[in-house]
Amino acid sequence: MPMQLSVDFDFCAAHRLPYYDGPCKRMHGHNYKLQVVIEGKPDPRDGMIFDFDQMRTRVWEHALSKCDHQTLNDFMDNPTAEHVIVWMWEQLQPHIPGLKELRLWETPQYCVTYSP
Repeated sequence: MPMQLSVDFDFCAAHRLPYYDGPCKRMHGHNYKLQVVIEGKPDPRDGMIFDFDQMRTRVWEHALSKCDHQTLNDFMDNPTAEHVIVWMWEQLQPHIPGLKELRLWETPQYCVTYSP
């Protein structure tokens, strides 16, 4: 029977939204939270869907190390939460088996979910 496993990550980054007519057009930062959800069946031998430590290592290696304490505009034209989460999916999908969903919070109140 398939199960879901999720791991939460925190990172900080700065950005500005060049096409937005409002305060976020100016440079500012966020303490982001990323939740990575995978789906799969537990391995009959070890009983795990995926090792939590491997998940943490792969997410940091392939996505978060590129944006933690960075300016997102340095590698993304318009780093809205919607664009950032799609970029993260593209970075992670080849390396995280069973990737099902990403959730990205810019603030504790504002979140975007992506599951293509």
